[in-house]
Amino acid sequence: MMKRLVFILLSAAIIAGGAAMYMKQDVGNMQVSFAEYQYQATLLEVGIGLLGILFAYLLLSYTFNLLKKVTSLFGEKRHQRLAERARHSLEQGLIELSEGRFAKAEKILLQKVEHNENALLTYLAAARAAQYQGAHDRRDDYLRQAHKSNPEADIAIGLTQAELQLEHQQFEQALATLNRLNELSPLHSYVLKLLAKAHHKLSDWDSLRELMPELHKTNAMSDEKLLSLEIDTWCGLISDRSRINDISAMTQLWDEVPRNIRELPEVVEYYASELVSVQASGEAEQVLRDYLNNNWQESTIVLYSELDILATESQLLNVEAWLEDHQHNAYLLLALGKMCARMSLWGKARSYLEASLSVQPMPVTFLKLAELLEDHMNEKILAQDYYRQGLHMLSGDYGEHTLANDFERVVQTPELKII
Repeated sequence: MMKRLVFILLSAAIIAGGAAMYMKQDVGNMQVSFAEYQYQATLLEVGIGLLGILFAYLLLSYTFNLLKKVTSLFGEKRHQRLAERARHSLEQGLIELSEGRFAKAEKILLQKVEHNENALLTYLAAARAAQYQGAHDRRDDYLRQAHKSNPEADIAIGLTQAELQLEHQQFEQALATLNRLNELSPLHSYVLKLLAKAHHKLSDWDSLRELMPELHKTNAMSDEKLLSLEIDTWCGLISDRSRINDISAMTQLWDEVPRNIRELPEVVEYYASELVSVQASGEAEQVLRDYLNNNWQESTIVLYSELDILATESQLLNVEAWLEDHQHNAYLLLALGKMCARMSLWGKARSYLEASLSVQPMPVTFLKLAELLEDHMNEKILAQDYYRQGLHMLSGDYGEHTLANDFERVVQTPELKII
């Protein structure tokens, strides 16, 4: 706009000056000398020449700007077309990826990726496609390209990398990736969730125990999954101590287990089983007995019935007190029969074992009763019958007509009769 104004004003001045000189019949003269060259012209001619030069300059300037706008317009259109193609490649690649055509998905995703506004998303999807083809080198290369396309997306890229490493069972590498992310973004719930998964896969129970407060704080998992993870963690820690046959470490650890976890039957039973495996049946009996005093659980009394311990009189009285509410529990009666047999209370042991069989015949009960009759009560014929019935039950050939049908001679009423 300014150039046009200058051109108009200058033209007007030259025209006005030329008109004045023409009316006065005085057009003036102008002479320019340079070395041996000379140039002479009237002022009117010089003015017209300057006006022509200015006009040519304005014309060239206008033409240049016009060409620049046309070129820019065509360049923008071309860029829009390439960007549209790149977006289409991304969409089509994601469809192929979701439908399981991983090689095709990888190829399509990378078409026009340099023109894609979502290059980060494209490279992450390509990394997944490569992972599913087992091409881990290409996967890692795509992740590096993703980082170059958007260096500020460290967390998103790192999480994708950790997920893929976990899927490929590269647990140590995933752990290294997640530890770095945890430093970059402490208390990131999804980072903590994957970190817990990596520790779990590596059976790194001590690290999981240290991570547990942060998992609770960030609500990284549902309550159900977090409880399951806690159970696995504490059982894993117990197993670690059991593996090195350290009973004192096991009992010390048990005191550190949170109360809500110690009240779960599966944890109590796991701990008791591990105690038995390190020849600490006495400690196992106390743990199970303490639990059953306050929480009756069928699976726990089944485990209790499998123990073979030399009980004290007070222990026996404690267990017999459970009969008040559970008189017809076959496993409780079996446990009492075994305890009495270990205490040389033969008659009492026989009564409990026969009562257990009357409620629910089991091979182990037949065996214990047969051993008792043969070794301590000199009833070898009856013992042989019990051995035979136990074997029939183990083989699946236990018929309805057995000596167990004659228990009415022993148990005359629903009330337990102890000799």
